[in-house]
Amino acid sequence: MLTGPSLLAKILGCSVSCECDVVVHVDDLEYVDEKECVWWIEDPMFIHRYVWIGGYPHVVLEDLKRLRGENAEVLGCILEKIRNAPRVP
Repeated sequence: MLTGPSLLAKILGCSVSCECDVVVHVDDLEYVDEKECVWWIEDPMFIHRYVWIGGYPHVVLEDLKRLRGENAEVLGCILEKIRNAPRVP
């Protein structure tokens, strides 16, 4: 389990419905009672790829496109903000 993209979304100015979300492997969804703030991914190796944000391990940007969940517009906002961010020459 890793921390989900909500903190990154807030940092980038995207609206979020969950203050604390998580990413789990799709096979572990059956063990999660409330799925409102839960993202899932099919790649079991995602747990070995993470970035530290605010002292917690978060899902990496490369895996954002692979996430599934109820609030897909958050992912779209993050990816759009990153895609349109100014680049250093």
